[in-house]
Amino acid sequence: MKRILIHLSLGIILLFSLVYFSLQRLEKMTLHGKSILIPDMRSFSISEVEDTLETLNLRFSVVDSGAYNASYPRGSVIEQRPKFGSRVKKDRVLFLTLNPKNVSLIELPNYVDKSSRQYISELKAKGFRIGKFVYKKDVHANVVLGIRHDGQKMKISDKLEKSSKIDLILGDGGGKQIQMPNLLSEPFDKIQFKLQNLSLNAGEFYYDATVVDTMSSFVYKQFPEVDNKAVDLGSMVLLWFTEDSSKLRVDTVEIMRQDSIKARLDSLLND
Repeated sequence: MKRILIHLSLGIILLFSLVYFSLQRLEKMTLHGKSILIPDMRSFSISEVEDTLETLNLRFSVVDSGAYNASYPRGSVIEQRPKFGSRVKKDRVLFLTLNPKNVSLIELPNYVDKSSRQYISELKAKGFRIGKFVYKKDVHANVVLGIRHDGQKMKISDKLEKSSKIDLILGDGGGKQIQMPNLLSEPFDKIQFKLQNLSLNAGEFYYDATVVDTMSSFVYKQFPEVDNKAVDLGSMVLLWFTEDSSKLRVDTVEIMRQDSIKARLDSLLND
């Protein structure tokens, strides 16, 4: 009887040991409760990116070739999104911009008698990026008066590298103002496009401690605040981002919930 009890005790201990080590292994494999710190991959070649991200259980996608940057080797990473130092979850896709191997120059489109919206479409079609809006006195609002690159005024016949960032000099419509929009709950990946459509400039972005993945964050605070204030065209907007929905007002959270339900219904109906 004593031998049976000893064997039974040993069996129970062995069983608990197996369960404990299995759970520990499972937690390690799934990175339970953990996030991954994104390394700085600027100047990395594609093969170096593959080796690095494979060990971190992350994936990547090359989204574009940027403007040539002599500080980095040709074909290497010059920009990454989310940025290095951000924390993301396992299997996250990182979007990379590469330094072009061959530098090609593209002629700037004619901006005469064109609205900012029309000219922005033409610039993006040619592969340029949009920088800041600089407003000058003019009777017409948002008509393009000129363009700049790296602080230098450009002529229509000038050529720049693809992905160069272009600042637009626009008419202010005689001091026209717009009501400050409500940007609360706007997702990070759409905020630049939204500000451009509203003739506003993006200022500093701030992130609270809840932000693990910047691409999953949304606006919970803005300056200037709404409060029915009128602001000048081209005003700078400061934004604070979070992943914690409790930081939004109740009515804003409800709107987000309804939008989410509507999106799911539309998806089901379109399947």
